[in-house]
Amino acid sequence: MSLKASIIIVTYGARSVVRDCLESVQLENDGSLEVIVIDNASPDGTAEMITKEFPTIHLVANSTNVGFSPANNQGMALATAPMIMLLNPDTVVRPGGISQWIEAHRSSGATISGPRLLNVDGSLQPSAWKVPGLWNSLLELFSLHRISGVGRYALQRFATDFEPGFVSGAAMLFHRKVFEGSGGLDPEMFWMEDVDLCVRVRGSGGRVQFLHGPEIVHLGGESSKKNMDRVISNQLISRIKFARKHSGVLSIGGLIVVIYVHVITRTLAFGLVGMFRNEPRSQAYRFTFNKLGRYLFKNDRSI
Repeated sequence: MSLKASIIIVTYGARSVVRDCLESVQLENDGSLEVIVIDNASPDGTAEMITKEFPTIHLVANSTNVGFSPANNQGMALATAPMIMLLNPDTVVRPGGISQWIEAHRSSGATISGPRLLNVDGSLQPSAWKVPGLWNSLLELFSLHRISGVGRYALQRFATDFEPGFVSGAAMLFHRKVFEGSGGLDPEMFWMEDVDLCVRVRGSGGRVQFLHGPEIVHLGGESSKKNMDRVISNQLISRIKFARKHSGVLSIGGLIVVIYVHVITRTLAFGLVGMFRNEPRSQAYRFTFNKLGRYLFKNDRSI
């Protein structure tokens, strides 16, 4: 049987959930799926567990945590199937979900597609958004982003297929030519890499599609819980990196000011809270303040 898709799963410190993910994928594998796992030097024995319990899976055990985007690019470079599917380690495929997704993708004429994501209780987890810009960050500075609904689609939209600004990188499907033509995910981004890829694909004439039929359960945030410093710093700095690729000078300048003020105010606020109780965000924002300075003034583009 010829291969239909290569499934790429990047994991770091998520042993308990990646086991469930791999079991759900294996149940769907009739021989037409190639499964590649890139382990970013997990300290919890993830690589050893995969070697023992899933010997047919192609495992790459990195000696260091190279980051989410570079590790996905590693996996995509090894893929041999015509289609590439990116899955987060904290996803669980519903029965029939993979074959349904591949068929819906082909029928829709999509270049990149994402499925319906569900929370553990079966409720909808929005997985497609409008492309964020300066306005999003400005509202977040004043903690108004959640009540404003900026960047989000109405939940009713997820009852049908539609073309969003971008789909979640937690579950993404595209043809090999997308990787070959684009070089994959931007290795300097973390938390905006899915937006960037979708924007680049649309810019070259491709279509980004949300598909409401196939369903995948997504826990969310399992690896990010292990390293809040890296998460918060990259969430904010990647916005600037994205703007520098896709926006004008005024938007870039405005975004830098907004992000800088955001980091300073949170550093001070959570630092004050941290004087009275354990507050992980206190350390995380101090780290982010220093990293943002290195990025802006020393061109430190590391993740």
